[in-house]
Amino acid sequence: MTSTLLFAFQSVRRSSSVFSTTQKRRLSLSCIRLLPEVEQALSSGKPVVALESTIVAHGMPYPQNLELAKDVSRILRDKGVIPATMAVKNGVFRAGLHPDELENLSLAGEENRAVKCSSRDLPLIASKYDHLREKISQEENVHWGATTVAATMRLAHAAGISTFVTGGTGGVHRGGELSLDISTDLIELSRTPVVVVSAGVKSILDIKKTLEVLETFGVPTGVWQSTEFPAFFSPVSGAIAPATFDNAMDVARAYLAGQELGMENGMLVAVPNHDPAGASVEIAIQQALEEAAASGIEGRNVTPFILKTVAMKTEGDSLRSNMSLVKQNAKVGAEIASAIAELKRSGGSKPTIHQSQSRIAKRTPPFKPRVVCVGGAVVDVVAKSSSETPMIIGTSNPGVVHRSDGGVGRNVAEVLGRLGKQPLFFTAIGGNDDEGFGVIKRLVTECGVMTTTNSVHAAQEMNTAQYFALLDHKSDLVGGIADMNVLSEIPVPSPEDLTGVDFLVLDANVPLNRIIDTVRNARSVGVKEIFFEPTSVPKARAICQNEEFLRCLSVAFPNDDELIAMANASCNGVDGITEGLDVDLNEDFRSVKIPAISLLLKMREKSAHLVITMGSRGVLLATKSGSGIRFKHFAATHISVVNSCNGAGDTLAGAFISSLLDGCDVETAVRFGMDAAILSLKCAERAISPDVSSLILKN
Repeated sequence: MTSTLLFAFQSVRRSSSVFSTTQKRRLSLSCIRLLPEVEQALSSGKPVVALESTIVAHGMPYPQNLELAKDVSRILRDKGVIPATMAVKNGVFRAGLHPDELENLSLAGEENRAVKCSSRDLPLIASKYDHLREKISQEENVHWGATTVAATMRLAHAAGISTFVTGGTGGVHRGGELSLDISTDLIELSRTPVVVVSAGVKSILDIKKTLEVLETFGVPTGVWQSTEFPAFFSPVSGAIAPATFDNAMDVARAYLAGQELGMENGMLVAVPNHDPAGASVEIAIQQALEEAAASGIEGRNVTPFILKTVAMKTEGDSLRSNMSLVKQNAKVGAEIASAIAELKRSGGSKPTIHQSQSRIAKRTPPFKPRVVCVGGAVVDVVAKSSSETPMIIGTSNPGVVHRSDGGVGRNVAEVLGRLGKQPLFFTAIGGNDDEGFGVIKRLVTECGVMTTTNSVHAAQEMNTAQYFALLDHKSDLVGGIADMNVLSEIPVPSPEDLTGVDFLVLDANVPLNRIIDTVRNARSVGVKEIFFEPTSVPKARAICQNEEFLRCLSVAFPNDDELIAMANASCNGVDGITEGLDVDLNEDFRSVKIPAISLLLKMREKSAHLVITMGSRGVLLATKSGSGIRFKHFAATHISVVNSCNGAGDTLAGAFISSLLDGCDVETAVRFGMDAAILSLKCAERAISPDVSSLILKN
């Protein structure tokens, strides 16, 4: 390797290291969207394989590109692995595409609706389309960013996917010691911990120099069941394999060992292509390279030209061989992804306490938050019978099982995060499983919520909180089991954590003694408002027996049943409670107003509010100000189809608090909260609708 080329590689490596120390090479993508089946697979520890989109948009002609994409997905699914095509759709980062989206992408290249997108292009394309999103939404055509190997690695890592299957990777171009034409794929392999399964380095490149650079960058590189590094179309290159992987477990163990050592680079697994057309294709490649040089074709235009020219010279042999090698890579990649998932489940990579906490965040938030949320993070599992006949107890019934992130405190934090308030979230998760870490990671990367190693406690020998609900075919609850023991470990925010904070939000999943300690810390540093989500009737009743807590409480969000329990727990009766008060007490909702008055009188002395949700009857706002109590009713908006009531109340609470942070009055906050709740009522797949992010406050 010449000194010029070595200097260039060292310079790139230095700039890469600077980036890694500032952001841990992780994307915080508030706009990344995971296909529901991809998200469910990741949260449950099932294997997922990432796929690039450049090969679909630009790598092959239509319809062969679509046929290959479908075949690869079928190969992965047959092996129990979920495929996740990475792409940028109208400026939104995507992990997983629907079949109709995949077909649209396969046509986009020929219709000039897709641009090739490397890792450097990700922020640029997102910014461009964010500016033009309203205009684009009015057009019929979808605009795509087709991700290269580098960009796919980056998005896969951001989504939590550890295995990526492609055709071939980039490398050092021929004559690279003069042109300094070096693929970003090598840089990404040095800084992004994803296993890349390919047919080796593309044969139009300088394979030996590429292997030298991979060695310089510290990228573990091996060949699948061979001692010679492949040349994409051919298993023969003349280059010795740096290592040999005999099976998928070899790859999985090496990858996880690197993770436990804190190594942040990826791994390259090269799979030899034994298709018989390889030799003739290699001859055609050399001829195409000469033609490209003679025509002055350079940079990113070389590869498409070579592939097209070689396809013509070999009468389609190169295309067939290319499709064959991608399918072979998919089979190997599925085995590797399954092996990694199996080792994680079996505890082969069980983290230490220090490693568990290091998976959460830094020790301090990047800036002081205005709002802190303390409460439960729960994995909700809902099993619904699909039979039209009544469920048969004591035997198996056909149905559908759906998993989602939940927990009242987590839900409120998500809403605040989606509305741009970046709350700091305190909770506890299990140190025995990956589900809790997945819940926290999605909350941070998708919703803009902040966490630290002090705010999220990973409790060893405990499981992440889970709620399992069994529903019949009418969606009526047959029974449920709640494993919430870990929530007793929710940490108490210190006075330092709460200094400078305006709002504190608590849910009733937090043990009473920790709620009291948190409230005392908040009062000691002058937190302005304390909000409370009752969570359930028994928990609300127990907590509201504590007068010290009630005297500090600014706002509570009970439903009508929780309100009655809270009022009964806080006083010995309601006789004569309105004497001497200026109270609006007409006959409308009298059964709700009486306990509301009783509870308000126990809450913060100068002013306090109750936002009472009453289902189809709407919301009743009860406000104490001075010696008077006033009520304001907000009628419910009719919704033709309600898909889930699970997170509607939490959505209302989060949006209400967000509005107050924006300086709105309480009535405006209630209206905004109800608008947000409607979005979650319509959302079947999650407790909180992602569309909350686009809600606009009209003050």
